[in-house]
Amino acid sequence: MREWSERIAGDWPPAEVETAQGWRLGYGGGVTFRANSAYALDPGAPGPLAAVERFFHARGAPAAVQIWPGMDDLDADLADRGFTAHRAALVMVRDIGGARAPREGFEVLARPDARWCGLWPQETADPRVVEGQHRIMDRVPVMGYAVDTAGNARGCGALGEGWVGLYNMLTAASARGRGLAGGIIDSLLVWGRDKGAHSAYLLVVRDNVPALRAYERAGFAEVARYHYRVGPAPGA
Repeated sequence: MREWSERIAGDWPPAEVETAQGWRLGYGGGVTFRANSAYALDPGAPGPLAAVERFFHARGAPAAVQIWPGMDDLDADLADRGFTAHRAALVMVRDIGGARAPREGFEVLARPDARWCGLWPQETADPRVVEGQHRIMDRVPVMGYAVDTAGNARGCGALGEGWVGLYNMLTAASARGRGLAGGIIDSLLVWGRDKGAHSAYLLVVRDNVPALRAYERAGFAEVARYHYRVGPAPGA
């Protein structure tokens, strides 16, 4: 599953990246596990955990490790060491050759505008998280920002190596049930296809049933599962 670790790391890049003793280590200021975790360069033979702990502890953060299918031994070892499981999620994909144009009222921007950014309070009130996510998105070479004209739904798409990865999907609570998420998805799929992508993927928390249903309706199907193991805080 290193393919997915690498694709996600490229599409949601941390500020700092190091390679040490069989691990790829990423740190993004503590905002999102995707940008603040380690993955084994050889999933079948991960390197010594001390390298992971040194990297994160030097930054005042707990060590976080991605766990993919086939890594049961590592998962069990980390559990024995007091690493707790977090953010159990699915990878879902679909071909976009037949992506349909969205109905009127959606557009994809080169930069997030006031409507796109105006939905942050629906997700978080922490300015550190908002700023951190924008710094991550700014590091993506080609990113499209989809929004509906009324500013009730948004998402973004990271383009790379024939894929478009969908991130930061959000619909205002007062506007749910109107098909806006589907319009955002359609907009990003067509945008990605027009730029040469052949497939799309997204990541969704396993227990987010409404989102899972929306993504299945949009033609996405599960291809992998993963979670994170997070160690004790430094000095604990």
